[in-house]
Amino acid sequence: MAHPLAPYRSPEERDSRLDELARSLGAELRVLGRSHEGREIRVARVPRAAATRSASSAPGGSPRHVLVCAGIHGLEYIGSEVALGLLEAMRNPFPSLAQLRSRAEIWVLPSLNPDAYARTWAREGQGELKRLRTNARGVDLNRNFPLPAPQRPVLSTLGGWRTGSDDPANPFYRGSCALSEPETASLDALLRQVPFAASANLHSTWGMMIPPCLERRAHVAAYRTLCRAFGLAQPRSRYRRLSLPALDRFTGEQEDHQHHAFGTWALCIEHYPIWVDVIRFRRADRLFWEFNPPDPAPWIANDVPGIVGFFEAALDLGPPGAHSITARAVSPGG
Repeated sequence: MAHPLAPYRSPEERDSRLDELARSLGAELRVLGRSHEGREIRVARVPRAAATRSASSAPGGSPRHVLVCAGIHGLEYIGSEVALGLLEAMRNPFPSLAQLRSRAEIWVLPSLNPDAYARTWAREGQGELKRLRTNARGVDLNRNFPLPAPQRPVLSTLGGWRTGSDDPANPFYRGSCALSEPETASLDALLRQVPFAASANLHSTWGMMIPPCLERRAHVAAYRTLCRAFGLAQPRSRYRRLSLPALDRFTGEQEDHQHHAFGTWALCIEHYPIWVDVIRFRRADRLFWEFNPPDPAPWIANDVPGIVGFFEAALDLGPPGAHSITARAVSPGG
């Protein structure tokens, strides 16, 4: 009998597929660290296309790097499938992907939160958001990164979603301090080691592109350009940009940390738009199907070109540079 979450992959199948794709592409597999329960956090580094390697360097000969990071929330399997789909597409790349491969190393991390991925599979996608979203210590990893600046007050936290929460029972619990979790600490160590030009952070389920919290108009305009490039590259369903600079706040999210601390163009990508099947939020017999499409294949085909378009535009744009805020050691919550 098929698993209730089929056609999605078990943790073992996900890892096996990553191994297979990495071998076929001549990619290096690295273990960044281990999760709280001891599972490996693995990333594939796909080298630049050998034939055009000289054309893929930044000024001065330094290589360029881009990152796809998925699975920071355990039940959002579609992001992991899109990440693996990008690796699959590299085996017979379409023109813009071939061009990207000639310009940059492509790093792909399919599961930053392997404990929650495994828990979601074992529970067959059933349970409350808190149980399936967070790591093994109940921390929302996407609220656990350092704040680039103190958090400004808000009238409503929207249940913790907008700011993170200090309540361990909340699904947006930020943890005891910034980078308190082995998963976020492992990613931060990679970011300090590799100067990524751009990062696509894969989530679900709004059908939107969400830039970091921005404080400079020039950056708002730049992300408008980057989001447009993503949407124009999508062949079927184009995502919307969600950007409200006047209302946005630092929350301890990954893209805020990447942009402000490391000068990386970073986007949160929400796959599987909410408007595709609004009724699923009432009809789904388990939480998993509110966040993941019944068939991931059409969304892989739709969104992989968007990611490539974003990366190409980011490489053309150059780094945020001196316009970024210098990151400070501010604990989540200010």
